[in-house]
Amino acid sequence: MSQSPQTAHTPVDSILEEFVLDTDIGTDVDDLLALSMVFGSPELAIRAVTTVYGDVALRARIVAKTYSAAGRPQPPIAPGFAETLSGRDVWWPGHEGATITDLDAQTYRSDSSAIELLAASPTVLAIGPLTNIAVAVRRPECVTGRVVLMGGEFASGTIEHNIRCDVDAARALFGAGLPVVAVGLEQTGRVRLGHEELARIEAAGALGELVGREMKRFWEFAEQDYNVPHDPIAVLTLARPDLFEFTSGTVTVADDGVTKFRAHPDGVHTIVTDMDTDAVASEITRRILAAAGIAAARIHS
Repeated sequence: MSQSPQTAHTPVDSILEEFVLDTDIGTDVDDLLALSMVFGSPELAIRAVTTVYGDVALRARIVAKTYSAAGRPQPPIAPGFAETLSGRDVWWPGHEGATITDLDAQTYRSDSSAIELLAASPTVLAIGPLTNIAVAVRRPECVTGRVVLMGGEFASGTIEHNIRCDVDAARALFGAGLPVVAVGLEQTGRVRLGHEELARIEAAGALGELVGREMKRFWEFAEQDYNVPHDPIAVLTLARPDLFEFTSGTVTVADDGVTKFRAHPDGVHTIVTDMDTDAVASEITRRILAAAGIAAARIHS
Protein backbone atom coordinates (compact mmCIF):
# COMPACT_ATOMS: atom_id res chain seq x y z
CA MET A 1 0.00 0.00 0.00
CA SER A 2 1.30 3.44 -0.90
CA GLN A 3 0.62 6.43 1.30
CA SER A 4 0.05 10.03 0.21
CA PRO A 5 0.72 13.07 2.43
CA GLN A 6 -3.04 13.34 3.05
CA THR A 7 -3.34 9.72 4.12
CA ALA A 8 -3.26 8.25 7.62
CA HIS A 9 -3.24 4.57 8.55
CA THR A 10 -6.07 5.06 11.04
CA PRO A 11 -8.78 7.75 11.23
CA VAL A 12 -9.33 7.29 14.97
CA ASP A 13 -7.15 7.42 18.07
CA SER A 14 -8.08 4.01 19.46
CA ILE A 15 -9.91 0.85 18.52
CA LEU A 16 -13.67 1.15 18.79
CA GLU A 17 -15.37 -0.85 21.54
CA GLU A 18 -19.11 -0.20 21.18
CA PHE A 19 -21.45 0.86 18.38
CA VAL A 20 -25.01 0.54 17.13
CA LEU A 21 -25.27 -1.56 13.98
CA ASP A 22 -27.78 -0.37 11.35
CA THR A 23 -28.42 -3.08 8.76
CA ASP A 24 -30.58 -4.32 5.90
CA ILE A 25 -29.65 -7.91 6.72
CA GLY A 26 -31.25 -10.64 4.63
CA THR A 27 -30.85 -9.48 1.04
CA ASP A 28 -27.11 -9.69 0.35
CA VAL A 29 -25.43 -12.16 2.70
CA ASP A 30 -22.69 -9.66 3.51
CA ASP A 31 -24.73 -8.18 6.38
CA LEU A 32 -24.94 -11.62 7.98
CA LEU A 33 -21.22 -12.11 7.43
CA ALA A 34 -20.57 -8.74 9.08
CA LEU A 35 -22.70 -9.51 12.14
CA SER A 36 -21.11 -12.93 12.54
CA MET A 37 -17.68 -11.39 12.18
CA VAL A 38 -18.34 -8.99 15.07
CA PHE A 39 -19.08 -12.01 17.30
CA GLY A 40 -15.53 -13.20 16.60
CA SER A 41 -13.95 -9.78 17.19
CA PRO A 42 -13.12 -9.25 20.88
CA GLU A 43 -12.22 -5.61 20.15
CA LEU A 44 -15.81 -4.83 19.15
CA ALA A 45 -19.17 -4.82 20.91
CA ILE A 46 -22.64 -4.14 19.50
CA ARG A 47 -24.78 -2.14 21.93
CA ALA A 48 -27.93 -2.41 19.77
CA VAL A 49 -29.04 -3.41 16.27
CA THR A 50 -31.47 -1.42 14.11
CA THR A 51 -32.91 -2.59 10.80
CA VAL A 52 -33.73 -0.54 7.74
CA TYR A 53 -35.37 -0.78 4.29
CA GLY A 54 -38.24 -3.05 3.31
CA ASP A 55 -39.58 -5.67 5.73
CA VAL A 56 -37.67 -4.38 8.74
CA ALA A 57 -39.49 -6.75 11.13
CA LEU A 58 -38.31 -9.75 9.08
CA ARG A 59 -34.80 -8.33 9.12
CA ALA A 60 -35.03 -7.97 12.91
CA ARG A 61 -36.02 -11.64 13.22
CA ILE A 62 -32.99 -12.61 11.12
CA VAL A 63 -30.82 -10.65 13.55
CA ALA A 64 -32.46 -12.44 16.49
CA LYS A 65 -31.93 -15.85 14.88
CA THR A 66 -28.26 -15.06 14.25
CA TYR A 67 -27.75 -14.19 17.91
CA SER A 68 -29.45 -17.45 18.86
CA ALA A 69 -27.24 -19.49 16.51
CA ALA A 70 -24.20 -17.76 17.97
CA GLY A 71 -25.30 -18.59 21.52
CA ARG A 72 -25.28 -14.93 22.47
CA PRO A 73 -27.77 -12.83 24.42
CA GLN A 74 -29.58 -10.30 22.29
CA PRO A 75 -28.92 -6.60 22.61
CA PRO A 76 -31.86 -4.28 21.95
CA ILE A 77 -33.10 -4.94 18.38
CA ALA A 78 -35.39 -2.35 16.82
CA PRO A 79 -36.93 -2.14 13.33
CA GLY A 80 -36.48 1.26 11.75
CA PHE A 81 -37.77 2.89 8.57
CA ALA A 82 -39.23 0.55 5.97
CA GLU A 83 -39.65 3.25 3.31
CA THR A 84 -37.09 5.68 1.92
CA LEU A 85 -36.83 9.42 2.46
CA SER A 86 -36.51 9.87 -1.30
CA GLY A 87 -39.73 7.99 -2.05
CA ARG A 88 -37.87 5.48 -4.20
CA ASP A 89 -39.55 2.07 -4.24
CA VAL A 90 -37.92 -0.57 -2.07
CA TRP A 91 -36.04 -3.26 -3.98
CA TRP A 92 -37.14 -6.59 -2.48
CA PRO A 93 -35.92 -9.73 -4.28
CA GLY A 94 -38.03 -12.03 -2.05
CA HIS A 95 -35.36 -14.49 -0.94
CA GLU A 96 -34.80 -12.76 2.41
CA GLY A 97 -34.66 -15.37 5.17
CA ALA A 98 -35.61 -18.23 2.85
CA THR A 99 -32.90 -20.62 4.12
CA ILE A 100 -33.26 -19.75 7.81
CA THR A 101 -35.31 -22.19 9.91
CA ASP A 102 -37.66 -21.13 12.73
CA LEU A 103 -37.58 -17.54 11.57
CA ASP A 104 -41.25 -16.88 12.37
CA ALA A 105 -40.67 -17.98 15.97
CA GLN A 106 -37.92 -15.45 16.61
CA THR A 107 -38.62 -12.59 19.03
CA TYR A 108 -36.78 -9.40 19.85
CA ARG A 109 -37.35 -6.27 21.88
CA SER A 110 -36.08 -2.79 22.57
CA ASP A 111 -37.27 -0.15 25.04
CA SER A 112 -36.21 2.54 22.56
CA SER A 113 -37.00 3.12 18.90
CA ALA A 114 -34.41 2.53 16.21
CA ILE A 115 -33.94 6.26 15.77
CA GLU A 116 -33.53 6.80 19.52
CA LEU A 117 -30.91 4.03 19.68
CA LEU A 118 -28.95 5.49 16.79
CA ALA A 119 -29.14 9.06 18.08
CA ALA A 120 -27.88 7.95 21.50
CA SER A 121 -24.82 6.12 20.15
CA PRO A 122 -21.52 8.01 19.76
CA THR A 123 -20.54 5.61 16.96
CA VAL A 124 -22.81 4.05 14.34
CA LEU A 125 -21.87 1.34 11.86
CA ALA A 126 -24.25 1.64 8.89
CA ILE A 127 -24.27 -1.24 6.39
CA GLY A 128 -27.56 -0.59 4.59
CA PRO A 129 -29.41 2.32 3.03
CA LEU A 130 -28.89 5.41 5.17
CA THR A 131 -32.52 6.28 5.97
CA ASN A 132 -32.42 5.57 9.69
CA ILE A 133 -29.18 7.36 10.43
CA ALA A 134 -30.12 10.38 8.29
CA VAL A 135 -33.22 10.83 10.46
CA ALA A 136 -31.32 10.16 13.69
CA VAL A 137 -28.65 12.80 13.13
CA ARG A 138 -31.34 15.46 12.67
CA ARG A 139 -32.55 15.01 16.25
CA PRO A 140 -31.40 17.83 18.55
CA GLU A 141 -30.41 15.36 21.25
CA CYS A 142 -28.27 13.28 18.87
CA VAL A 143 -24.84 12.48 20.31
CA THR A 144 -23.54 10.52 17.31
CA GLY A 145 -20.00 11.67 16.70
CA ARG A 146 -18.95 9.28 13.96
CA VAL A 147 -20.61 7.13 11.31
CA VAL A 148 -18.68 4.28 9.71
CA LEU A 149 -20.38 2.93 6.62
CA MET A 150 -20.17 0.74 3.59
CA GLY A 151 -21.41 2.94 0.78
CA GLY A 152 -20.51 4.98 -2.23
CA GLU A 153 -18.10 4.44 -5.10
CA PHE A 154 -15.25 6.89 -5.53
CA ALA A 155 -13.49 5.88 -8.73
CA SER A 156 -15.65 5.27 -11.81
CA GLY A 157 -18.98 7.00 -11.19
CA THR A 158 -20.84 3.77 -10.48
CA ILE A 159 -23.90 4.31 -8.27
CA GLU A 160 -23.53 2.02 -5.25
CA HIS A 161 -26.58 0.16 -3.90
CA ASN A 162 -26.82 1.65 -0.41
CA ILE A 163 -26.65 5.17 -1.84
CA ARG A 164 -29.01 4.45 -4.74
CA CYS A 165 -31.71 3.07 -2.44
CA ASP A 166 -32.14 6.41 -0.67
CA VAL A 167 -30.19 9.24 -2.24
CA ASP A 168 -31.92 11.85 -0.10
CA ALA A 169 -30.78 10.09 3.05
CA ALA A 170 -27.20 9.83 1.77
CA ARG A 171 -27.10 13.51 0.89
CA ALA A 172 -28.50 14.40 4.31
CA LEU A 173 -25.89 12.35 6.15
CA PHE A 174 -22.89 13.54 4.17
CA GLY A 175 -24.19 17.11 4.46
CA ALA A 176 -24.66 16.96 8.22
CA GLY A 177 -21.10 17.92 9.10
CA LEU A 178 -20.45 14.72 11.06
CA PRO A 179 -17.27 12.68 10.69
CA VAL A 180 -18.05 9.85 8.28
CA VAL A 181 -15.70 6.98 7.39
CA ALA A 182 -16.80 5.36 4.12
CA VAL A 183 -15.63 2.17 2.44
CA GLY A 184 -16.56 2.40 -1.22
CA LEU A 185 -17.44 -0.22 -3.79
CA GLU A 186 -14.18 0.28 -5.65
CA GLN A 187 -12.38 -1.08 -2.58
CA THR A 188 -14.75 -3.79 -1.36
CA GLY A 189 -14.98 -5.28 -4.85
CA ARG A 190 -11.30 -6.25 -4.61
CA VAL A 191 -11.99 -9.01 -2.05
CA ARG A 192 -13.61 -12.41 -2.63
CA LEU A 193 -14.73 -15.25 -0.38
CA GLY A 194 -14.95 -18.40 -2.48
CA HIS A 195 -15.36 -22.17 -2.22
CA GLU A 196 -12.55 -22.68 0.26
CA GLU A 197 -13.92 -20.10 2.69
CA LEU A 198 -17.47 -21.39 2.25
CA ALA A 199 -16.44 -24.96 3.06
CA ARG A 200 -14.66 -23.91 6.25
CA ILE A 201 -17.54 -21.72 7.41
CA GLU A 202 -20.42 -24.11 6.75
CA ALA A 203 -18.60 -26.91 8.63
CA ALA A 204 -18.33 -24.74 11.77
CA GLY A 205 -21.38 -25.57 13.87
CA ALA A 206 -24.84 -23.99 13.96
CA LEU A 207 -23.71 -20.46 13.19
CA GLY A 208 -21.46 -21.66 10.38
CA GLU A 209 -24.28 -23.72 8.89
CA LEU A 210 -26.63 -20.73 8.94
CA VAL A 211 -24.04 -18.48 7.31
CA GLY A 212 -23.01 -21.14 4.79
CA ARG A 213 -26.59 -21.72 3.62
CA GLU A 214 -27.08 -18.00 3.13
CA MET A 215 -23.78 -17.69 1.24
CA LYS A 216 -24.84 -20.42 -1.20
CA ARG A 217 -28.31 -18.94 -1.55
CA PHE A 218 -26.79 -15.60 -2.55
CA TRP A 219 -24.47 -17.32 -5.02
CA GLU A 220 -27.53 -18.77 -6.72
CA PHE A 221 -29.33 -15.44 -6.74
CA ALA A 222 -26.34 -13.50 -8.07
CA GLU A 223 -25.31 -16.29 -10.48
CA GLN A 224 -21.75 -16.35 -9.18
CA ASP A 225 -19.53 -18.67 -7.12
CA TYR A 226 -18.13 -16.22 -4.59
CA ASN A 227 -19.20 -13.53 -2.15
CA VAL A 228 -17.90 -9.98 -1.99
CA PRO A 229 -17.71 -9.14 1.74
CA HIS A 230 -18.64 -5.48 1.38
CA ASP A 231 -20.01 -5.01 4.91
CA PRO A 232 -17.43 -7.13 6.76
CA ILE A 233 -14.75 -4.87 5.31
CA ALA A 234 -16.43 -1.89 6.96
CA VAL A 235 -16.41 -3.81 10.27
CA LEU A 236 -12.73 -4.62 9.84
CA THR A 237 -11.79 -0.94 9.50
CA LEU A 238 -12.76 -0.69 13.18
CA ALA A 239 -11.02 -3.84 14.41
CA ARG A 240 -7.90 -3.73 12.21
CA PRO A 241 -7.40 -0.18 10.89
CA ASP A 242 -3.73 -1.02 10.30
CA LEU A 243 -4.79 -3.06 7.24
CA PHE A 244 -6.19 0.03 5.50
CA GLU A 245 -5.17 3.41 4.20
CA PHE A 246 -7.57 6.30 4.76
CA THR A 247 -7.70 9.69 3.09
CA SER A 248 -9.53 12.71 4.47
CA GLY A 249 -11.63 15.10 2.39
CA THR A 250 -15.22 15.80 1.41
CA VAL A 251 -17.82 13.45 -0.08
CA THR A 252 -20.67 14.87 -2.15
CA VAL A 253 -23.69 12.97 -3.42
CA ALA A 254 -25.28 14.00 -6.74
CA ASP A 255 -29.02 13.88 -7.41
CA ASP A 256 -28.64 10.56 -9.24
CA GLY A 257 -26.58 8.98 -6.43
CA VAL A 258 -23.09 9.35 -7.87
CA THR A 259 -20.64 9.91 -5.01
CA LYS A 260 -17.57 12.08 -5.48
CA PHE A 261 -14.63 12.61 -3.16
CA ARG A 262 -12.32 15.63 -2.97
CA ALA A 263 -9.23 14.98 -0.89
CA HIS A 264 -8.04 17.68 1.50
CA PRO A 265 -6.42 17.33 4.94
CA ASP A 266 -9.08 19.16 6.96
CA GLY A 267 -12.07 17.32 5.49
CA VAL A 268 -14.69 15.89 7.85
CA HIS A 269 -15.10 12.78 5.69
CA THR A 270 -12.66 9.90 5.31
CA ILE A 271 -12.61 7.15 2.69
CA VAL A 272 -10.61 3.96 2.37
CA THR A 273 -8.11 4.39 -0.45
CA ASP A 274 -6.16 1.12 -0.21
CA MET A 275 -5.97 -2.07 1.81
CA ASP A 276 -4.09 -5.34 2.17
CA THR A 277 -6.62 -7.47 0.32
CA ASP A 278 -5.16 -10.87 1.25
CA ALA A 279 -4.98 -9.98 4.94
CA VAL A 280 -8.50 -8.52 4.86
CA ALA A 281 -9.99 -11.69 3.37
CA SER A 282 -8.08 -13.83 5.87
CA GLU A 283 -9.15 -11.75 8.87
CA ILE A 284 -12.82 -11.80 7.85
CA THR A 285 -12.83 -15.58 7.52
CA ARG A 286 -10.83 -16.09 10.71
CA ARG A 287 -13.21 -13.96 12.76
CA ILE A 288 -16.34 -15.67 11.41
CA LEU A 289 -14.80 -19.06 12.18
CA ALA A 290 -13.86 -17.84 15.66
CA ALA A 291 -17.44 -16.77 16.25
CA ALA A 292 -18.74 -20.12 15.06
CA GLY A 293 -16.27 -21.94 17.32
CA ILE A 294 -17.26 -19.88 20.33
CA ALA A 295 -20.92 -20.57 19.56
CA ALA A 296 -20.33 -24.32 19.34
CA ALA A 297 -18.46 -24.30 22.63
CA ARG A 298 -21.30 -22.45 24.35
CA ILE A 299 -23.98 -24.76 22.98
CA HIS A 300 -22.09 -27.89 24.10
CA SER A 301 -20.99 -26.60 27.49
